[in-house]
Order: sequence, then structure tokens, then C-alpha cells
Amino acid sequence: MKQIILPLILFLFIFQIGLAQVNLSLTPNPVEASGVADPDDLFFEIIGYATLKNEGTETVSIKWERVVVDMPGEWESLVCDFHQCYVAAVYSNIADNLGLNEPVVLAPGESSNLDVHAIPKGVTGSAEIRIDVSLTNEPDNIILSGTYLFNASPVSSSKDLNKAKLAVFPNPATDYVEVQGAPAAGRLAIYNVIGRQMRSFNLAPGSRYYVGDLPAGLYLASVLNRKGEIMRTFRLSKRSLRP
Repeated sequence: MKQIILPLILFLFIFQIGLAQVNLSLTPNPVEASGVADPDDLFFEIIGYATLKNEGTETVSIKWERVVVDMPGEWESLVCDFHQCYVAAVYSNIADNLGLNEPVVLAPGESSNLDVHAIPKGVTGSAEIRIDVSLTNEPDNIILSGTYLFNASPVSSSKDLNKAKLAVFPNPATDYVEVQGAPAAGRLAIYNVIGRQMRSFNLAPGSRYYVGDLPAGLYLASVLNRKGEIMRTFRLSKRSLRP
């Protein structure tokens, strides 16, 4: 009897260790984001920023899938990870019917942005988007789910409108970024994830700002007005230049 029990215990112990090695976190969760629904700017996006991190001890290959729980029919939504920002029609980074196979591969301790963009197209309302995360070799086994809550209110002032039109792009970035709706005599400040300022640029219409020498990773890009007040802060994903 002991000859049967001891190997069984050993098997269960090894199996539990294997399960413990897969440990992913999504921060924050839930994600809440709000903005204005400007009928004169149908491309304005409300962005829910989140970080997916591999807290385990093994490299993992990740599939994500977007699920629209509730959203006005006029709205669109899209997902951005460290590969790219996908178009609204892409519901998953692994989708045979779309010919898409772009797993998010994270070594232990590595992170990826997993952001959801809601595009209200001038229509006020609220939305709930869910992102289900699984391993590519076990796509039906959901490891975690992230909830993204959005609210779009009517434009109430020119100040709201100016903030709504601000955007830092492209995102992810490789060498340069631009600022849409940049304030006169404003500034763009880029910080790493622990709050250290890495770059600072004086804003000027039509200008581009070089970030190619920054290490690949996640940053915060803050747009400030002439008084030094932060108007909006964006999550900026920096990718390495490919040869």
C-alpha cells in the first residue's frame, strides 16, 4: 500500500508546484476610465490602462480575448498589448479566422500593457469590457479576467474639450512620438514606472519628439500646460527598433 501512496503523493506535490509556477496579475482590476463624448471628434478614445505581469517562475505564452459585456451600439473598442494596438475587429491576439497568431510572451517578472480603448463616437453612455487571459497551450482555461469600465459624458466646457483632444501617438512607439492637441507653451514629460523623469520636451505644433534611445518598456507620458499643470497622462509603450 505504501508503494502506491508515496508515488501518488509525490506526483500530486510535483503537479501542484507546476501549477504554482503560472501566476499572472493584472493591475489595476477593475480598470475605470472616463472622458467626454465629443460629437465633433469621432476618433476620440477613452483608454483603460492596465499592466499584465508574469509573477511566476516560468516563461509563459499568453492569449487574451476581448468580451463586450455591455456597450452602446455606436461605440467601438480595441485592445493594445506590447505588440501593437489592434483594430476594433480583432477580438483576440490568437484568432485562426483572422489569421492572427501574436502571443504575448513574458519571462518571469516581465510585464506587458493590456489596455482597452473605447471609442464613443460622440455618443454618451457607459460600457463594460472584459479581457479573458489564458495560456496559448490551454486557451479554454481562463487564468484571470480583467474588467474595464468606461463612461463618456457630454462636453461641458472648452477645458473638457481641450483635454479630450489630447493624444500621444504612435503608441507603442519606437523612435518618435507626437502630441495631438498640444497646448501652446506646454511640455511633454516622460517618466518611468517608478516616477523618475526620463525626458522633457517643450511642445510646438507639428513637432516630433525623439524617444528612440529609451529602453524598451512601459512609461508614463504627461502633457502639461504653460503653468506646469498636468492636463492628461498617458501610458506609453516603448518598443526597440528592429534591425
